[in-house]
Amino acid sequence: MRERRRQHREYDEPPRPRSSSLAEMRVALGMSLDRIRNAVEVLACRMLEQKLAACPEICRCQQCVEDMYCLALNRVPALYYHSTSSFARRLEDQGPPTDILQALDRAIDHAILKVGENPSHD
Repeated sequence: MRERRRQHREYDEPPRPRSSSLAEMRVALGMSLDRIRNAVEVLACRMLEQKLAACPEICRCQQCVEDMYCLALNRVPALYYHSTSSFARRLEDQGPPTDILQALDRAIDHAILKVGENPSHD
C-alpha cells in the first residue's frame, strides 16, 4: 500500500524543470527581483581580496576562493536592500553597520584559515 501511495504522489508531482539562468530563478509572480541586493556579498569580495593579499601562502585557485567566500558568507547575517531605496544610498554614504563589518572580518579570517588548512583539492 505504501509503495502505491509513493508512486501516485510522484506521478502527481512531476519534478520541476531547473532554471537555465540565475535571472530566471530570481522571479516571483512574474516580477524580476534583480534589484534586491545583499550588501554583505560585495563587502565579502572586497575584504577577502584584501586579506588574501596579506597571505601569499594560501591557495588562490577558483575552488579555494569560492570555498572561502561561501564559508564566510554562511557565518554572517545577510543585509538585503532594494538597490533604489534610501537604505542603499545610506549604505553608500555611511557604510554598513559596524557589527556586520566585525562579524564579516572574523568570518573571512576563519574561512581563510579553514580552507588554507584543508583545501578541497590535493
